Amino acid sequence: MSFRDEVPFPRPRRWLALAFALGAVLTPRSAAAQTVMVQNAAPGAAIDVTFNGSSVATATADQYGDATLSIASNRPDTDVLIYVDACPANVRVQLAGRGLAPAPTLPGCSRVDAGSIFIMRSNTTFVVDIAPSVAVHVAQGPPPPEWLLRGPGSVRKGTMLHGIPGKGLVITAGAGGSAFGSIADKACGNVPECLNTHGGVAFSASADYWFARFVAAEIGYFRPADVTVNGNPTGYTFSSRVQTRVLTLVGKGAVAAGPARIYGLGGWNRHEATYTTTETIAPKTIVVNGVTQTIPGGTQSFGWQTEGWSWVAGGGAEAWVNNWLAIYGEFNIAEIEGSPVSGIGDGVEDQMRLAFFGVRVRLGR
Repeated sequence: MSFRDEVPFPRPRRWLALAFALGAVLTPRSAAAQTVMVQNAAPGAAIDVTFNGSSVATATADQYGDATLSIASNRPDTDVLIYVDACPANVRVQLAGRGLAPAPTLPGCSRVDAGSIFIMRSNTTFVVDIAPSVAVHVAQGPPPPEWLLRGPGSVRKGTMLHGIPGKGLVITAGAGGSAFGSIADKACGNVPECLNTHGGVAFSASADYWFARFVAAEIGYFRPADVTVNGNPTGYTFSSRVQTRVLTLVGKGAVAAGPARIYGLGGWNRHEATYTTTETIAPKTIVVNGVTQTIPGGTQSFGWQTEGWSWVAGGGAEAWVNNWLAIYGEFNIAEIEGSPVSGIGDGVEDQMRLAFFGVRVRLGR
């Protein structure tokens, strides 16, 4: 048995509010009708749908054993259990409210209990597949085309406990790691007593729009780990920090297999980086004409900023748990190149490697 039902989303951060607003504009409205679709019954079989013991819709299966029934009702959200009585010449689909017992099984029929409580809304669609064994699928809105294969030569897919990569707006949040190439080494220079960190924990967020299952455009944001340097040569100490933020604009191409989508990406990145250094000079004692003198030390700080455009490339894979939630992993390489825009310092030219794991949420149905 498979089913899709609504589960509350985690609240997005403020910086995703614009993307959610766009999703609300782009997402089509779901059909406002409660529908039961029966598939693979005996051709000409009588199909009956009941709600709390009362018949609410009837139909006759077509030459393929399929029938679509609309329930003439605008009931509010209702928790229901689903029972299917499959018989040689007729099928009865029973919808029973929570805590209510279904009608007795029809003579000569076998009963299947869907085994879960489902939310029935004004736009809910129930797809009941009779053969080779009874399976119940539930969608809030129109069902995916893969559930509705019919006719000679059609191969019906088995029941799946996962979703299918689709089109539309997708919001992503991830965490992982980042590493720079040579920024820290350059900051250390030729100082032997120098400790540095090239990378650490990084975060990412993005908004994709899939024009088709295999083509998308994405705007993304990377927050790499800060690069830190601490030196302790003779007579003075220094510490430096590099903070970088990266915006990406890329295109994606993908191939899909079942619930998985494997993709590559390429495009442009714009970085903004801030370099800060604090240097402390120790007091020094000298002797001048037999007189001992102490030259006081001091602390000074200086910094600069860089920004610029360069390329980014990478790829990853995502697996859709259901039709609105996926988990993903991704690896990227970004060229960080730019000129100073404030302060006194050099430009930057380095490569950054990033790996992320996280979740994706598709807005709409």
